[in-house]
Amino acid sequence: MKSRATALVFALAIAHGTLAHADVVRPAPQVAFPSVDGAKLSLKSFRGQPIIVLLADASSRSALRTQIKEIEKAFDRLAIRKTLVAVALKDDDGTGLHSNIPLTVLPEGASACDAFQLKGKFAIALIGPDGNLDYQTDKILNINRILEVMQNSYEVQKGAHR
Repeated sequence: MKSRATALVFALAIAHGTLAHADVVRPAPQVAFPSVDGAKLSLKSFRGQPIIVLLADASSRSALRTQIKEIEKAFDRLAIRKTLVAVALKDDDGTGLHSNIPLTVLPEGASACDAFQLKGKFAIALIGPDGNLDYQTDKILNINRILEVMQNSYEVQKGAHR
């Protein structure tokens, strides 16, 4: 009876995506944050969607603003993929952040910056739909490079080798 219960819990965990997939080579950091209604969410909650995480020490950082403008150029192509764009700020709440696209400002930005090991003043991380951290850099990426990484994510590469 106990082994059945364990098997059921394990099956439910897999069904809800609470266990890491064995195929994920470089799992993205597990960043948790409260939702609008107070429930706990995490980046893992958005499995199945690509995620762009913009990390900066402050919303006034010019690299952050330049990267947002670059993403705005072709947000329609990102929206088709149901891409979530999240911003984690180390030292402020993002009230000075303005954009033409929907941005999710993570309320616990400093912990997210720590989880992604932000070393400088700016970084961008691209997480594939499978939860794999496909790319991270402290350089501004043009929209074509972002789309290229998404197109050639680990999940896509793995499928191409079957």
